[in-house]
Amino acid sequence: MRIQAVAFRGFPPFADVEIEFPTPEVVHAGVGSAETPNLGSVHLITGQNGTGKTRLLSLFAAACGNPKELQDRIGPDAGAYAFVRLSASGAEAVWGPIDADGVRSGYLLPVKDSAKDSNKWFELVASKKQQMAFGHSAVPNALAWPAANDSIALAFRGTTRAGDAKIAAMSPLQIGQLQDHLAFDRPQSEDALICQSMANLKVGAAMEQLRRGPETNARATDITRRLESAITTVTGRRFAFDVSPSPEVHLKVFWGDVKMRIAELPDGLRSIIGWLVSCIAKLDAKFPEHPNPLDVPLLLLLDEPESHLHPAWQRQLVPAAQILFPNSQIFIATHSPFVISSVNFGWIHVLRANDKGLVTADKPIPCSAGDTYLDVVSDILGIQEWYDPETENLLAEFRSIRKNVLDGADTIDNLRGKAEVIAARSASLSNMMARELRQLDRLMATGVAES
Repeated sequence: MRIQAVAFRGFPPFADVEIEFPTPEVVHAGVGSAETPNLGSVHLITGQNGTGKTRLLSLFAAACGNPKELQDRIGPDAGAYAFVRLSASGAEAVWGPIDADGVRSGYLLPVKDSAKDSNKWFELVASKKQQMAFGHSAVPNALAWPAANDSIALAFRGTTRAGDAKIAAMSPLQIGQLQDHLAFDRPQSEDALICQSMANLKVGAAMEQLRRGPETNARATDITRRLESAITTVTGRRFAFDVSPSPEVHLKVFWGDVKMRIAELPDGLRSIIGWLVSCIAKLDAKFPEHPNPLDVPLLLLLDEPESHLHPAWQRQLVPAAQILFPNSQIFIATHSPFVISSVNFGWIHVLRANDKGLVTADKPIPCSAGDTYLDVVSDILGIQEWYDPETENLLAEFRSIRKNVLDGADTIDNLRGKAEVIAARSASLSNMMARELRQLDRLMATGVAES
């Protein structure tokens, strides 16, 4: 279950380009299978505002069954086309032109009609397309990813926050239409699904512990253990759900030694519950008979999951999700150097806009162990400045005066005065100015000696 590539023609803000999403095996070419970790595949999508990160995720959501957000973002542009190559469904999803009735349509092209050359993809639109809403075929036996019985696609925004909801003892889960779960904004039913699923799993785990026989199915125990361990790792404090039976059945959370309702938790933790726990609730609901639903192939679209999170939590979040969902493909739109530097196994895709606003993607960069967030800030995000804008302006003035002093066009006293202003701002700047002035003294002494 993978998105392999995407290509554009007249699809704002992207230039007419193709972006490929390599497999994890390509990242770890030459690494023995015994050393290759069993982790979800991560694609980190980053770039400045306006480079189409969220729009790209919206296109993927459309290709998998829910075009609403993409329709809102693209608008009535009849010339916009995009292809998403879907390996699992055996088809390519096409975002096509506006129909006569003014409604934009989606199409699926069978793989046998496609070609690796993206130019061929667009030549097929006129002659080979099968009209259907994305993921909801009107054609018998047509291939549509959301209809697959062995996979699921989900989308979330990091700004989501879980809340409390009424639950009942071991009540059946109501997941609704799967395309609704490809909307980045939370549906109203989300809290009820999360709370009921966690209550069912906790009660189920308790019943498994009571049986304790060698043939006991430990499905609920395993799911809750993996989930609670992941959130404990991210937050650095013991996390566990708890079901209280009176005065009415309700779900609470142990975080450390404190027991709270979900609505009483900090926003960062509610955000994590809002998408991470929601993933598990939906996997549990769709695959109730699967012995390990967390291992089901999952496409996960995350828009800025770092929202509400301290950098310490940002560093733990994606690696925990990779472990929790080992057969997932995770696409993450992010500005966070802490998120990007936290991933050792995956790919970084940097989107860049030219002076006309057309966006292209750099060649995918494999994530590597040992990169720091400082490396990401300079090498990936392209930020060379380390101080506030006012200080950077003062440093630029200092460098200009320093050059003039060496050229004989300004005085050393003027430079020292600027250095004193800068040094007074902080201890690190004071040390920097002292080093700069010592170096200048050596250069000027050498120049005098040579003359």
